[in-house]
Amino acid sequence: MQRCPVCRASFKGSPVCHRCRADLSTLLRIERQAEQLARQAVQALAAGEKKKARELADDACFLHATPFHLALAGFLASVSPS
Repeated sequence: MQRCPVCRASFKGSPVCHRCRADLSTLLRIERQAEQLARQAVQALAAGEKKKARELADDACFLHATPFHLALAGFLASVSPS
C-alpha cells in the first residue's frame, strides 16, 4: 500500500493512518496473505505442480492484483492446464 485508501495520505507503515486515523490493519493483512499465496504459487511451480500454482496465483490476484500477481497468473495460465 502506498497511500491510505480513505484520505490518500502517503503510507508510513503503521496499521493506522497518520492523517485520518483509519484502521488499515485488515488491508495490510490481505496484502500479506496475497504475497504469501504468490510465494506458494512460485514454489508449487518449481515443484512441478502447475495446476496448484495457477490456483494459488489466481487467489493472490483476487486478494490484491499487483502487477507481479497479474503477471504471475498470466504466465501460469499460459503454461498450466485449466
